[in-house]
Amino acid sequence: MFKEFKEFAFKGNVLELAIAVVMGAAFNKIVTALVTYIIMPLIGLIFGTIDFAKSWTFMGIKYGMFVQSIIDFIIIAFALFIFVKVANTVMKKEEVEEIEENTVLLTEIRDILRNDK
Repeated sequence: MFKEFKEFAFKGNVLELAIAVVMGAAFNKIVTALVTYIIMPLIGLIFGTIDFAKSWTFMGIKYGMFVQSIIDFIIIAFALFIFVKVANTVMKKEEVEEIEENTVLLTEIRDILRNDK
Protein backbone atom coordinates (compact mmCIF):
# COMPACT_ATOMS: atom_id res chain seq x y z
CA MET A 1 0.00 0.00 0.00
CA PHE A 2 2.88 2.38 0.79
CA LYS A 3 4.42 1.61 -2.59
CA GLU A 4 1.15 2.48 -4.36
CA PHE A 5 0.88 5.72 -2.40
CA LYS A 6 4.48 6.59 -3.25
CA GLU A 7 3.83 5.97 -6.95
CA PHE A 8 0.70 8.13 -6.80
CA ALA A 9 2.27 10.95 -4.80
CA PHE A 10 5.35 11.23 -6.95
CA LYS A 11 3.71 11.00 -10.33
CA GLY A 12 4.37 14.06 -12.46
CA ASN A 13 0.75 15.19 -12.53
CA VAL A 14 0.34 15.19 -8.75
CA LEU A 15 3.55 17.13 -8.18
CA GLU A 16 2.66 19.60 -10.92
CA LEU A 17 -0.77 20.10 -9.38
CA ALA A 18 0.72 20.70 -5.94
CA ILE A 19 3.13 23.27 -7.36
CA ALA A 20 0.29 24.95 -9.25
CA VAL A 21 -1.79 25.24 -6.07
CA VAL A 22 1.07 26.82 -4.13
CA MET A 23 1.91 29.19 -6.99
CA GLY A 24 -1.78 30.07 -7.35
CA ALA A 25 -2.05 30.94 -3.67
CA ALA A 26 1.04 33.14 -3.88
CA PHE A 27 -0.24 34.81 -7.05
CA ASN A 28 -3.60 35.40 -5.36
CA LYS A 29 -1.84 37.28 -2.54
CA ILE A 30 -0.02 39.47 -5.04
CA VAL A 31 -3.20 40.29 -6.95
CA THR A 32 -5.13 40.96 -3.75
CA ALA A 33 -2.42 43.35 -2.57
CA LEU A 34 -2.38 45.06 -5.98
CA VAL A 35 -6.13 45.57 -5.92
CA THR A 36 -6.36 46.49 -2.22
CA TYR A 37 -3.43 48.89 -2.00
CA ILE A 38 -3.12 50.33 -5.50
CA ILE A 39 -6.22 49.95 -7.65
CA MET A 40 -8.94 50.50 -5.02
CA PRO A 41 -7.32 53.67 -3.60
CA LEU A 42 -7.16 55.06 -7.15
CA ILE A 43 -10.83 54.24 -7.65
CA GLY A 44 -11.53 55.83 -4.27
CA LEU A 45 -9.83 59.03 -5.40
CA ILE A 46 -11.95 59.07 -8.55
CA PHE A 47 -15.19 58.67 -6.58
CA GLY A 48 -14.08 60.96 -3.75
CA THR A 49 -13.80 58.23 -1.12
CA ILE A 50 -10.46 57.22 0.34
CA ASP A 51 -11.42 53.66 1.31
CA PHE A 52 -13.77 52.65 -1.47
CA ALA A 53 -14.18 49.02 -0.44
CA LYS A 54 -15.06 49.62 3.21
CA SER A 55 -16.97 52.88 2.93
CA TRP A 56 -19.34 51.85 0.15
CA THR A 57 -22.07 50.15 2.16
CA PHE A 58 -25.84 50.14 2.02
CA MET A 59 -27.78 48.93 5.04
CA GLY A 60 -24.78 46.89 6.23
CA ILE A 61 -24.14 45.36 2.79
CA LYS A 62 -20.54 46.05 1.82
CA TYR A 63 -20.87 46.22 -1.93
CA GLY A 64 -17.51 48.00 -2.14
CA MET A 65 -15.87 44.78 -0.93
CA PHE A 66 -17.84 42.89 -3.56
CA VAL A 67 -16.57 45.23 -6.28
CA GLN A 68 -13.02 44.69 -4.98
CA SER A 69 -13.51 40.90 -5.20
CA ILE A 70 -14.78 41.24 -8.76
CA ILE A 71 -11.67 43.24 -9.71
CA ASP A 72 -9.50 40.55 -8.05
CA PHE A 73 -11.26 37.87 -10.07
CA ILE A 74 -10.93 39.73 -13.37
CA ILE A 75 -7.20 40.27 -12.89
CA ILE A 76 -6.59 36.64 -11.91
CA ALA A 77 -8.75 35.33 -14.77
CA PHE A 78 -6.93 37.54 -17.28
CA ALA A 79 -3.51 36.45 -15.99
CA LEU A 80 -4.53 32.79 -16.22
CA PHE A 81 -5.86 33.37 -19.74
CA ILE A 82 -2.52 34.84 -20.83
CA PHE A 83 -0.59 32.02 -19.10
CA VAL A 84 -2.68 29.29 -20.77
CA LYS A 85 -2.42 31.02 -24.15
CA VAL A 86 1.38 31.17 -23.88
CA ALA A 87 1.57 27.57 -22.60
CA ASN A 88 -0.59 26.33 -25.49
CA THR A 89 1.62 28.14 -28.00
CA VAL A 90 4.75 26.55 -26.51
CA MET A 91 3.10 23.11 -26.43
CA LYS A 92 2.03 23.40 -30.09
CA LYS A 93 5.59 24.22 -31.14
CA GLU A 94 6.88 21.19 -29.22
CA GLU A 95 4.22 18.97 -30.82
CA VAL A 96 5.10 20.20 -34.31
CA GLU A 97 8.80 19.56 -33.67
CA GLU A 98 7.99 16.07 -32.35
CA ILE A 99 5.81 15.28 -35.38
CA GLU A 100 8.56 16.46 -37.73
CA GLU A 101 11.09 14.32 -35.82
CA ASN A 102 8.81 11.28 -36.02
CA THR A 103 8.23 11.87 -39.74
CA VAL A 104 11.98 11.91 -40.39
CA LEU A 105 12.43 8.69 -38.38
CA LEU A 106 9.57 6.97 -40.17
CA THR A 107 10.98 8.02 -43.53
CA GLU A 108 14.38 6.62 -42.58
CA ILE A 109 12.81 3.34 -41.43
CA ARG A 110 10.83 3.09 -44.69
CA ASP A 111 13.98 3.67 -46.73
CA ILE A 112 15.89 1.03 -44.76
CA LEU A 113 13.08 -1.50 -45.26
CA ARG A 114 12.99 -0.78 -49.00
CA ASN A 115 16.74 -1.30 -49.29
CA ASP A 116 16.53 -4.63 -47.43
CA LYS A 117 14.17 -6.10 -50.03
